[in-house]
Amino acid sequence: MRVINRPLALVLAVALAAASVILIAEVIAFAVHASAVIVHWPAWYRQAGRTHWNASVIRLWSIILIVAGVLVLGLELKPRRVTRLKLRSGQDATDAAMTRRGVAGALRAAALDIDGVSTAAVTARRRRARVTAKSTVRDRPAADALKEPVTEACRRRLDDLQLRDPPRLRVRVTPRSR
Repeated sequence: MRVINRPLALVLAVALAAASVILIAEVIAFAVHASAVIVHWPAWYRQAGRTHWNASVIRLWSIILIVAGVLVLGLELKPRRVTRLKLRSGQDATDAAMTRRGVAGALRAAALDIDGVSTAAVTARRRRARVTAKSTVRDRPAADALKEPVTEACRRRLDDLQLRDPPRLRVRVTPRSR
C-alpha cells in the first residue's frame, strides 16, 4: 500500500487544485451576476435543497464512504513489512540498520568465498536467512561436505554484521547438475 501513497497523493493534489480553480471561477462568475461557467451548480443546489438527511441515497453514500474510509485507514495502519534489520549499537539515540538485500548480499559473498561453491542464492527475511549454494562438483557426498564450511562462513558473516536480532540461518548445498 505504501507504494501507492505517492501517486495517490499526486492525483489527489491535482484533483484538489483543479477543483479549487473551478470553485474560484464559479465564485467570481456568481459575484458578477453571471450564470454558471463550468459546472451547472444551481441545479445541484436545488436538488440538494429538496433532499432530506434521512433519504436512502444519503444513507447509501454515507455507508459507502465510511466503509471506504475505514478500509483505507486499516490498510494504512497495518504494520509495514520489515525491510531493514537493526544493528547493535551502544547508544540508544543511534538507529543503524541494514537492508535485507544488503544482508543477503553479505551472506552470498561469504558463501562464494568457500572453495568448491560456484553460485549461491540467498533470501534474507527478518527471522530467517536461506542460503542455497551450488557446488562445483557433481556428486552428492562432496556437496554435503561443503555444507559445514558454508554454514560456518555465513554464521561468521552474520556475527560480523552485529545484527540486533540475527536471522536463523538455513544452508543447503546442492551438487552441480551437468
